[in-house]
Parts: sequence; C-alpha cells; structure tokens
Amino acid sequence: MKRIVLIFTLLILCLACLCSCDLFTKPCEHSEVIDAAVAPTCTETGLTEGKHCSICGEVTLAQQTVAPLGHTEIIEEAKAATCTEDGLTTGVHCSVCKVTIIEQQVVPAAHTYGEWEQVSEPDCFFEGERKRVCSVCSRVDSEATARVEHSFVKNEESGLFTCEKCNSRIYNGHLYGIIDLSTTWYEAYEICESIGGHLVTITDEGEQALVTDMISNAVHHIYWMGAYRNTDGWRWITSEKFEYTKWHYRKPDNAGSIEWYLNIYAEKANEPLGEWNDLDANKTRAASYTSGIICEWDLDIEESEHYFTEWQTVTEVSCFADGEEYRICTHCGLEETKKLDQLKHNFVFNEATGVNSCEHCSAAMYDGRIYMIFTGSASWFDAAEKCMALGGHLVTITSESEQTFINTYMNSRSFRDRTWIGGYYDGAKFNWVTDEAFEYTNWHRGDPNFTGGSQFFVSLNYSTLGQWTDDDPQNANFAYICEWEA
Repeated sequence: MKRIVLIFTLLILCLACLCSCDLFTKPCEHSEVIDAAVAPTCTETGLTEGKHCSICGEVTLAQQTVAPLGHTEIIEEAKAATCTEDGLTTGVHCSVCKVTIIEQQVVPAAHTYGEWEQVSEPDCFFEGERKRVCSVCSRVDSEATARVEHSFVKNEESGLFTCEKCNSRIYNGHLYGIIDLSTTWYEAYEICESIGGHLVTITDEGEQALVTDMISNAVHHIYWMGAYRNTDGWRWITSEKFEYTKWHYRKPDNAGSIEWYLNIYAEKANEPLGEWNDLDANKTRAASYTSGIICEWDLDIEESEHYFTEWQTVTEVSCFADGEEYRICTHCGLEETKKLDQLKHNFVFNEATGVNSCEHCSAAMYDGRIYMIFTGSASWFDAAEKCMALGGHLVTITSESEQTFINTYMNSRSFRDRTWIGGYYDGAKFNWVTDEAFEYTNWHRGDPNFTGGSQFFVSLNYSTLGQWTDDDPQNANFAYICEWEA
C-alpha cells in the first residue's frame, strides 16, 4: 500500500512540473505603451522616451537620464552710487528660468566729506559751528558744537565766583556776562532772551559796582542795559522798580526826542566809567564808539538745590592720615567738606627690588615692622616728633639683618641722602629712642667722634650707604626714617 501512495505522489509532481514548462506556455504578445520623455531644466535632470508592455510589464525601451541644462547667465550691470542716489552692485540671473543667481545689493548714496573745519568757536553762552565740504558735489554739511561749561572760581578778595573761561560773575543769586557783539538795543534784547537771560538791570549799589568792575577793561565803548523810556518814564524790562540810578551829568537828555534806551559807559567811552546814558536804540557801530551787551540770568536758587564745584583736595589721604576735600556752591557760596578715611597698607613683594612695598605709599614691611622714608628736611628733634605724631618712632637698627634690609629699602628708592635714625648719646652711652639695647652698630670709620661737642645724634649715609655717623641734631636738612610695629 505504501508503495502505491508513493508512486501516485511522484506522478502528481511530474504532471505539475510538465504543466509549468515553457513547452506548454504560450509567449506574451506585447502591447507596447510609450513612457513619455521628460525635458531637463536648468537645475533638474530629464528622461528620454521609453516603452513597456502593458500586459506583462516588460520594459521594451529603457528611458535614459538627461543631464540638467545649466543656467544661461545674464549680467545685471552695477550702478555707481552718487551723493544723493543709491547705487547697485553687479548681479546675475538666468534668462531661461529667471532665477536670481547673484542678488544685486544696494550701495547707499553718500557724500565724500573732507575733514571738519571749525567755523565759530563755542563759548559759555553760544554753541559753536563746524562744517565739512563734499569733494564730489561741494555740498556743505554743518553742525553745532556744544557750548562750553562755566568753570567758576571763588575770588578770595571779593568773595564772588568768576568764570575762568568767560569772566562772567555771580552776585546775589544772579549771573552776569558780557557779550562782545556790536548791536542795536533791540538786537541786544533778543540775544539775551535767546540764551535764557535778559539785558542787565541794575537796582542797587552792589550791582552797580559789580557791572562797573566787569566793564573796566571793556572791548566796546558802551554796553546796552535793560531799560527804556515811555510816556510814564523809565522802566526795567523785568518790571523791577526803577528807583536806583547812576546817570551821567545832565543825563538823560532825550536828544532829538529819540534817545529812549539805556546804556552804561565803559572804559573806552572817555566818559566816567559806569555812569548811565540814554541813547537811540538803533545806534551802533558809529565812528566814535561801539556798543556791546551785558546779559543777566536769574539762577533760581531753591533752598534744596546747589550748584557745587568739583571736590578739591584740602589734605591728601594717605596710609598715615585721613584726607579732606571741599566743594563750593557757585550760586550761593555754601561750602561743604568731607573726610576721606585713612588708607590701609597693602604690601606686595617686589621681585625686582626685593622689598615688600605698600601699593599706596612708599612704606616697606620687614620682620613684622613697617618702615617709611620721609624725604622732607628736618632736625633730629623735628623728625622724632613727626614719627611720634604718626604713631611710630625714629627707626632703630638693632641687627645686621635689619641694617641689610634698610640698605635694600633705600636702594629700591634710589635714596642716598643723609638720614636721621633714632639713636642718641646721653653723655655716657648711646641709646635708642625705644630703650632697646644699643648693641649692634654700623659706624663709619672714625665715628663717633663727637666733633664740636654737639654731635650726639645718629644719622645714616655719611659717605657710604647705610653707615652711621654722629651729627648735630640741629642740622635741619636731613631726611628721616620712621618705624612702626605692624
């Protein structure tokens, strides 16, 4: 039975194989379909025409890749910028696909200016002006230069503040300034108003004295003031009462019935300096005189508002003493002072000099002590007193190592002057001012010799750096070294 099943199975397999064999399969009669060609572009590939069978899918004519055509570049010409019109850089685009390959950039219009030239200098009252010229189109560019700030200094004799730059002055809460322009009264009025002030008004003896002093070395013959005459009499432009006057002899005379405006005689007028005169408002630049302007500003000082100068040094701050500075209100004279706290030593070792030196002063530190050379001239007694006043004492040198340090310290300062130290002779023996034992010495050969019966005090640098000698304590041209416990 098994043999029969096996034979039957093999028979079935052979039949299946025979049925799939080409000997029994009919070939496909292709039905061709056109695969359309794809044209290449400037940047993308294309394809040739191809064919395939719509029944069995067989490709009968394969499509071929066609390379991109590439851009056809067109140059966009550059355009130079002018002084007033923008220009363009060179650009490139494709004439086929119109894509921009190199974009044109705008070149901003610009003048080609030369260096600035100062037309008028600024001062404390007016801005200056400077200009520059375009070398291409000759256009002139101008701009204002900042007005100069007043710099007030107190006059110790008068007690008034005077500007170092323009000679304007502060008096009783008002600022007074001379403007040396030859003008009519109306022009003078407008100029003062344009810079925030008004033509000067003089209402008391103090103001008269101030203005008279200001014009005592004047450029012009007369200076316009802020008063005029109408049918009611003379009036100040500020509406202040017209009570105080300083008229010249037989003035005002209203000559020609047109002299209705006030001026003051200056030094060049050949009239009494500071006296008043009435004049035609339109008079200016006459052959015999010129007219200038005096402006006045109300400083509007409030109780809580001051106009202080920069801080000025009274006493320099140091590592040994507090400092002090002061400033003054230029409008009312209020003076303020402030204390500057004494500096703290900040010692840093200097490899080059071998000295541990303070960054703030020329002091040095060694073995827990601070040393400082003072180069000012002093007698021994003065030097001792000054060291004590600073909380120290004249230096005592009690060992060879300390002497070596002193020599190194003096070398670091390039110092060779005769110098007091804290040793003295009491008639029996030498002592230190600190009562330390006077055992180590570094005398110059032949010293001490007590020459003249007064050389009982010790100094350094007699002929060799660091060597000691005995000296008269009244020699007041020596330097000295102070010492402090750190």
